[in-house]
Amino acid sequence: MRIGKPDIYQEGNQIKYRVLVESSSGNETLWYSLHEACADLLSNKSDAPLIALLMPAMASGEDIYISGVVSERLIYNLSGPIQNVLQRIIPSLQRVNIYPEEVCPDQRNRPPGVATGFSGGIDSFCILADHHHSDITDQFRITHLLFNNVGSHGSGGERLFKERYKRLVPAANLLGLPFLMINSNVDSFYSKQLGYKQTHTLRNVSVALLLQEGIGRYMYASAYGYSEIFIGPTYSLGYSDAITLPLLSTDTLDAFSVGSEYSRVEKTLRVVEAPESHRMLDICVNVNNASGFTNCSTCWKCLRTLATLEIGGHLEHYSSCFDLDAYKGKRIDYFTTLLGSHDPLLKEIVQYAKDRNYPFPVYSRVKHTFRIEPITRSSKRVWRKLKHLAHK
Repeated sequence: MRIGKPDIYQEGNQIKYRVLVESSSGNETLWYSLHEACADLLSNKSDAPLIALLMPAMASGEDIYISGVVSERLIYNLSGPIQNVLQRIIPSLQRVNIYPEEVCPDQRNRPPGVATGFSGGIDSFCILADHHHSDITDQFRITHLLFNNVGSHGSGGERLFKERYKRLVPAANLLGLPFLMINSNVDSFYSKQLGYKQTHTLRNVSVALLLQEGIGRYMYASAYGYSEIFIGPTYSLGYSDAITLPLLSTDTLDAFSVGSEYSRVEKTLRVVEAPESHRMLDICVNVNNASGFTNCSTCWKCLRTLATLEIGGHLEHYSSCFDLDAYKGKRIDYFTTLLGSHDPLLKEIVQYAKDRNYPFPVYSRVKHTFRIEPITRSSKRVWRKLKHLAHK
């Protein structure tokens, strides 16, 4: 694989960064695009495409010849340690050699910008609660929010990317932070065998490296706690973020995982401390949400979040972005599910309820205890009465 020298140019109000990529699959251009107002953040190094294309090159077993300037620390880690980690996660990947045209030891001061991705979800707002709303040193206070098109929008592609960005703009405005929209065709270089969940860290870090002229720290929201971190075959690269991110850093950009000190319940409760989340929390996984609210309030993720908020006494704070009536129509059956689940995340909610002496609905407790379904006309009447009492 040969990666050409970066070409940076303006097209309308967009600044574009592109490189020609020659590989066994043919010739293609890898590009990134962002608003001209962010031009001062853009780096002219070749670090971004190198990170973006490492896993596709390893998948096809092609050595990488890269033009332009590459950071010395990055070459060191990509030539050895990170490939070892990636092979343990995806055993089909092959080790490759990297031949840079020019290696540069970066001795300048780290830029002051501190960036994180922003999707409007629990992980995003947890970072903001800790690094925007709390009393923290300026070196770790968020200065920029990023929204990337590197594969997370699935079949919706660029259309869904733009729709989601537009939906999140009001939240960014409330936060008073620049909200950078970075478009790219990175996803087109990944085969179906290299899905987004197994590769998301490198895809998103490539965007951070693209901005390392002005961004010196990149906080990547963790999805897992410290006790869950491991290196080995898995469907999600997120399990290894605390290990891989430092290996993807340069002397100019420090990338690291944030939030692993919290459990899922603790994160959800921490998010309450970010007041913008009360109006703008966006967690729904229902692609056909027609509720009229940001979240459908009845999918598995909505129910898990709302149950936690209810037990914590914060449910009414979120009445503008969830249909609480729809949730209340599902809550009794969902609490029954909680009581009988072996899922660690749901068991944690049950334990949290016990710690707070929260009384589960009568119907949920009875149904869980007897584990029976109403089968006769008389028993159905009893169940209906119990359910009615539970609602009351």
